[in-house]
Amino acid sequence: MAKFGSLDELRKKEEEDKENSNSYVGGDKSGLAVEHPDSSKDAWQRMQQLASSGAAGSGPLPADHRVVTVYRNGFTVGDGPFRPLSDPLNKKFMDEMAAGRCPAELQAQAGSNEPVHVAVQDKRGEDYKEPAAPSYVKFSGEGNTLGGSSSSTAAVEADKASMTVDVSKAKTKIQIRFHDGTRKAQEFNEDHTVGDLRAFCAQCVGGQAMTIMGGFPPKPITDDGLTLKDAGLLNAAVTVKPS
Repeated sequence: MAKFGSLDELRKKEEEDKENSNSYVGGDKSGLAVEHPDSSKDAWQRMQQLASSGAAGSGPLPADHRVVTVYRNGFTVGDGPFRPLSDPLNKKFMDEMAAGRCPAELQAQAGSNEPVHVAVQDKRGEDYKEPAAPSYVKFSGEGNTLGGSSSSTAAVEADKASMTVDVSKAKTKIQIRFHDGTRKAQEFNEDHTVGDLRAFCAQCVGGQAMTIMGGFPPKPITDDGLTLKDAGLLNAAVTVKPS
């Protein structure tokens, strides 16, 4: 016997289907899944329209997909740092997504021959807020001599660091997020090395050794001999902290 539900039940089911539905557009090189919010006639709606076009497919994204969370004042990629839209590089990232393309930054990180799939979460109704700092820091087992300063509280003075950039060579800009939340967008040449990036970050904290975290999920970048291009860091965002 056919099963019928009340009008209220049908409406509830329709709303649940709408909230849980994704549009998915995929290709040989990239895919974009867009959660369906209450849309307006803006870049977000264009993303939805592209993902819902006749070229789109349906189904879940691969397990290694990237997650971009869009806020009113910017966005994040995975667990990476917040990226305000006031920065031209971040605006370029969102413009590429609005056009239905995988952002060049993510493609460069994955490699030109690797597919990249992106899930977009809509939180444009709220501003991004930094997570609350923990009320205590677990003892790491390291000590200081009397009169010394703790490495975990190294002061960041990003404006005191400098980097020589050759204007005749290809350039890139890297967004650096320090352990205390300070951000610095710094220009480099593409053939600068990871070691050059690490040295620049060390200058910002008085010469202290620094760990660089990049990629998704974030992991330490340890090969100082790699160029920024070979390390997949062109126009990328990294997080750095005292070693």
